[in-house]
Amino acid sequence: KYLVSMSGKTRVFVSLNGDYEGSPAIVVVKDGMTFEQFLAKCSDKLKLPEKKFTRCFYISNAAEVDDPDDLMPDDKLFVSEGEDFKKKATEGMLSSGLNAIASGTSYVYSKTTDFAKSQMSEETRKKFEDAEAKAAESLAPIVDKIKETTAPAVEWTDKKLEVAADTVTEKKKEFMASETGQYLQNKVYAPAAEKSKELFAITCTELEKMGEKSKGSMVSAQEYMKNVKEKMGKEWDEKYAPAVKQMYEQAKEKGKQTGEALKEQTEKLKKNWNEQVEPVLREKMAALNTNPAK
Repeated sequence: KYLVSMSGKTRVFVSLNGDYEGSPAIVVVKDGMTFEQFLAKCSDKLKLPEKKFTRCFYISNAAEVDDPDDLMPDDKLFVSEGEDFKKKATEGMLSSGLNAIASGTSYVYSKTTDFAKSQMSEETRKKFEDAEAKAAESLAPIVDKIKETTAPAVEWTDKKLEVAADTVTEKKKEFMASETGQYLQNKVYAPAAEKSKELFAITCTELEKMGEKSKGSMVSAQEYMKNVKEKMGKEWDEKYAPAVKQMYEQAKEKGKQTGEALKEQTEKLKKNWNEQVEPVLREKMAALNTNPAK
């Protein structure tokens, strides 16, 4: 666990779950404070005495906090009365996709014309920019009209996609509650997740050992890979290689960060590892349960 501070106090910023726009309350966490005392103080500082908070989350990554000793200065937190972390409202699937395409197209056009302009004489460049300005001025009303006309259709499609996504989520829950789903959870998913944690711990330990051995300087990726393979032994699978390489690269960035940025990078590192390694382990677990003799 992290030390609270030299003075035995840590200042954090707390908001009601889902309140991304309001001003957070400043809460000072004292050394030795219990989780219940911390939540009660949050209720007091937020001026919500009627609220009985039972859960706390880091806003940056939605990870749950269960011990005030884990908090670091200036952490930004949500507290709730038991409900899960509330994500920030985002654009609909279609509208966000269209905006991404528009932004990408604009970026490509900008980069292409910037290069073209750099090859033009000053006089030609000025004529080109004047033409661009006139075109933009003429097209602006047309673009606005298109947006106005298509907005209802885009909004309707977004709502349909949201319903479809909710339906898929609900069906997944129903399946996982079934006998087959429970079998997969207990025999495939849970063991794969546990094994992924074990292998992740090995990669982290080897990185720390090599860092100490090289007195703070980064060893080569090849040497790190070799050590991880040797440490994993029979557990090693070449399919883990991309995850190990990415682990190495992210670890270099992690070493340059502190505070909340360090926490975020660590969580990202774990997330990326699990996304790449767990599917491989699930295949192994599924094959093992299908063919027990192996």
